[in-house]
Amino acid sequence: MPFAKTSFAEGDSETHRAQPKLRVINGGRTNSAKGELRKSRRIPIQCRVEIKAQDGWEIHHGVSKDLGVDGVAFITDYVPRFGQLLEIHLVPPQGSSIKPLRALVQVRRCSQVVAGKEYEIGAAIMKIRG
Repeated sequence: MPFAKTSFAEGDSETHRAQPKLRVINGGRTNSAKGELRKSRRIPIQCRVEIKAQDGWEIHHGVSKDLGVDGVAFITDYVPRFGQLLEIHLVPPQGSSIKPLRALVQVRRCSQVVAGKEYEIGAAIMKIRG
């Protein structure tokens, strides 16, 4: 199953804004125990993420890893519970044509990346906020 990654054409000059080209990267469910478990394609994207537990008031920060139609992955120092509802705000880089995304997500996985400092959160998108 495909997954898209952005790359730029060679020879693009600074005077012409380079148009990103998407490369397909595998995704989708497989039967193997260690295989891909996501249902849909995803696009690697790195931008700032603001995270707020729906039952709390504190805002945590992180960096997005990838985004799909039905889910998102991001790195943060916050450790949520499985199934916890979070409100997230993906903030694209300045000057980007990408619009900010606000969504209600439900935590599906949390993996330690750096001991006691960074965790990768995988979440299902429950609702897009306006």
